Amino acid sequence: MIVNFGNSTVPTRRLRIGLRADASPSIGGGHVMRCLALSEELRRRGAEVFLLGRAASPAWLRTQLTDQGLPVVAGPDDPYELTDLAQDMGLDAMVLDSHTLPPECSRALRGAGIVVAAVVDGTARAQEADLFVDQSPGGDDITTTFPEGARRLGGYRHALIRGGVLAARRHPERRATGPATPVHVLCFFGATDPYGGVPVAVRTLLATGAPLRLTAVAAEPGLARAVRALSARGDQRVRVIEPVGQLPELARTADLVVTAAGSSVLDLLCIGCAVAVVTVTGSQQPAYEGVVGDGLVVGLGSLEGLRASGAALDEGVAVLRRLLTHAGERAELARRGASAVDGQGCSRVAQALVALVGGSQD
Repeated sequence: MIVNFGNSTVPTRRLRIGLRADASPSIGGGHVMRCLALSEELRRRGAEVFLLGRAASPAWLRTQLTDQGLPVVAGPDDPYELTDLAQDMGLDAMVLDSHTLPPECSRALRGAGIVVAAVVDGTARAQEADLFVDQSPGGDDITTTFPEGARRLGGYRHALIRGGVLAARRHPERRATGPATPVHVLCFFGATDPYGGVPVAVRTLLATGAPLRLTAVAAEPGLARAVRALSARGDQRVRVIEPVGQLPELARTADLVVTAAGSSVLDLLCIGCAVAVVTVTGSQQPAYEGVVGDGLVVGLGSLEGLRASGAALDEGVAVLRRLLTHAGERAELARRGASAVDGQGCSRVAQALVALVGGSQD
């Protein structure tokens, strides 16, 4: 990068930005995937970007990191070790995307003069940051100045959507499935599905009795066996696949997606999918209520409710039967979702972060 001062030309160092996030079978890959999305935009703007964390699994996520060429460095949880590493690497800013990092991490980093951005989900968890990015579904977009100069970028306009998702985006007015064509349903519950959501959701879909072509993503062999053991009618076809990195392209071909109420819902809305969501943990309830309340998805209640026999299961079956048999409702859901999540969140967040770093260097 070159900066001109009068008649002289002075070379400047590229910004160096760290992304602190982890992935594992227990927490999934959502934190790292959000950081990957942001890294694409930051690198496009000329920054050097590094992932600081643990991301050895799942395998498809390692492939994503390799394909993007994003350097991975072991990221400490200890505040002072993390700060020492950031200083040794000459980082100008650190993006923290974690529900478990102690709040002392952000304080130590800021105390060392490093700009901190925290990706949060409805709560800052006591982290102190210069920039808060809250892409929690629901409510109006929020762009507010917090005390002591911190900014918050919130709402659907700041959803961190990676390039692979944008490439799969389809026209909202995609042709609806005709009455003679079985509806194609994609069912997935993350790369690890620790709560066993896929067999429960597939059983609920089959209980509708509606014709369908169902693609179920099974995170491990036991879940695949559970899905294959379910009984289907002759006009209900079920295909079981392993987790894949090309999930956006797969979602693009589906008429309906059934999934957990996590961050991947924002990807699906951006693509233009009709989506039905399930909560698998209590922590997903605010996001669930947000997207359902905004009319962007259809809610099926909790996974435990669908797992048990009773009114919750009956209601879930009825909701899915209506979606499977009403192409117009699916098309309207897809239109509203694509309109709400325009896919430019990474650009907006990167611009705000680069501006903060630039200001800190003046």
